[in-house]
Order: sequence, then structure tokens, then C-alpha cells
Amino acid sequence: MGCSVIKRIIVTIDSHTEGEPTRIIIGGLPNIPGKTMVEKKNYFEKNLDFIRTALMLEPRGHRDMFGAIITPPVSDEADFGVLWIDCSEVADMCGHGSLGVTAVAVETGMVKVTEPITTVIFDTPAGLVTGYAYIENNTIKSVSVQGVPSFLYKEEVINIEEVGKIPVEIAFGGNFFAIVNAKDLGVRVSKDNIPKLVEYGLAIKNKINKEVEIQHPTIPHIKYVIGTRIVDEPTHPQAHVKNVVIFGDGQVDRSPCGTGTCAHTALLYTKEEIKLNEEIIHESIIGTLFKAKAVKEVSVEKYKAIIPEFSGRVYITGIHTFIIDPNDPMKYGFKVY
Repeated sequence: MGCSVIKRIIVTIDSHTEGEPTRIIIGGLPNIPGKTMVEKKNYFEKNLDFIRTALMLEPRGHRDMFGAIITPPVSDEADFGVLWIDCSEVADMCGHGSLGVTAVAVETGMVKVTEPITTVIFDTPAGLVTGYAYIENNTIKSVSVQGVPSFLYKEEVINIEEVGKIPVEIAFGGNFFAIVNAKDLGVRVSKDNIPKLVEYGLAIKNKINKEVEIQHPTIPHIKYVIGTRIVDEPTHPQAHVKNVVIFGDGQVDRSPCGTGTCAHTALLYTKEEIKLNEEIIHESIIGTLFKAKAVKEVSVEKYKAIIPEFSGRVYITGIHTFIIDPNDPMKYGFKVY
């Protein structure tokens, strides 16, 4: 301890979306240059990644933390831009975070509020995203997000140690996901089974990224699977399907995962298991819900795709002022796993 020159003060608004955190950085960062969000992402990764580790990892964050960085927009339509961060990387897109950013933008006056619907548009490295806050008597009643074009990319069979050969469906919903059935792994999607779900989820993700060619047809820098979505029978009486997404270096999504929900909805639509505007309710590992549907059929090069829309609950949990002390040996965070 002792007096020192404070190197950096960072201000955040924290929220959770159906249990999954979003730490939204609103102040204290230098300019992040770039004419596109991909350029901004690349600059941040090369020059400011210590901000990500400082706010996502311990002692300020934890293994399963997630965050968003608000930037100036890069398109005429957008209100602002967003970069997504977690404990292992800067991501291209985040669904639960998009719900969180939409709600926080409205709750804190970042955008002009109109009843009954306030529209929030923001740039991301995966494309333009539109959020909707449904407002009654100056109170947000619900939040939904219309995601980027989502599609089933390919189907594979991979061999996983302890399990054997399993079918995997790779779908895009802002990020690429490996979607597998819990029955094929011999494990249920339950909090009691998290260690085994993490083990299998990471093994599947790493196997695919090592052995399967992944390349988004129109977004050159997106060329890997970000996580594994393990699908099971629902336990919530309102849900149609239950899942858990394992991403990063073992992070467990507490929500049903927004981009994973978009990818899964695209998969169901492509296989004609749902129709346009047919609602499907996705349950998370902690029992929280996203409502999702395909609102429009589009194409992404040769792929049949949809515009997905999903909704969930968002709550602000705090406003924080973080200090990065140059004399602190753990100023940029640490891991114990």
C-alpha cells in the first residue's frame, strides 16, 4: 500500500441478462481508432488488451465475467459502437450483452427515449445490431434484439476421447457455435454436471478449431468456433429446449446465450423444425429463459439464413469506478486456473 500516481480510472455500468453479467465500460478509455469495428477491435487487441484483463480477470472480475466497450459509431445508422470482451478474448458479437447494452443505453439516457418502443442501433465487429426497449410509464417492460444474419454452416462427425464419435452441427449467430446433443455425450445439462460439461465443451470446440475449416462467407476475420452449445430436454415448464454454452477457456454462460440462441434458431429453421415468427423458448443451465424466433428469411452467399430476434430480462446491478494502480503487481488481473 501507499500513495501512488493513479494510472487510470475506468467507469462501468454493470448489468446481468438472465443471470449472465455484462460490464459496460463507459468512461476512462483513450480513443480507439478505426474506420470499421474490426479495425477498432484489432487496435484494442494490440494496444489496450490490458484493459480487458484488468476488468475481466480477478481481482476485479472472475472466471466467467463478460464485458462491453462503448465506442463512437462507424456507420451513419448506429447510435454507438460496441466491442465485446471476456476473460480470454475480444469477441465479434454477444447476444446477452446486446440486450444489456440496449437496456443500459435507455436506462441511462445514452439514447433518446420514446414510448412505447425505443430503438437502439449499434455497430459490432459482426455487423449492425438493433435493440428494442418496450417502455410503459417510463419503465422498461422488456428488451429484444434483432441479430445479424444467422445460418447453419456445416455438419460434421468428430471423435471425442471418453465419448467416441458424435455428430456436430456448426451454426453462425454472430459467432460460430458447435451445437451438440447432451444425449450423445451421456451427460445432462445441469449445474451438478458443470465440470464434465466444461471438459466436453472445450474438447469439442478445440477439436473443431483444429480439424475443421471454418470461414464466414462474407466476414473474412470470423473463422473459428467460439464455443460449444450443449442441448438437452427442458426442465422449465415454459421452455422448448435447454442448453449450456461453454466458451473461452472454460466459461459457462449463465443465460441461454444470445448469439448461441440465434445460431440454434437458424439451425431449427433450416431443418424445418420451426417456421417464420414461430416462438421457441430456450432455457439456460440456471433455469432462465430467452424467447426467440426467425423474423425473416435471407441468404448469406450460398447459405439459407434468417434474421433472428430474441428477448430476455436485463437488470442493472451497479455503477463502478475502477482504479488501475501502477504499483499494484496484479494491476492487469490474474487467473488461478
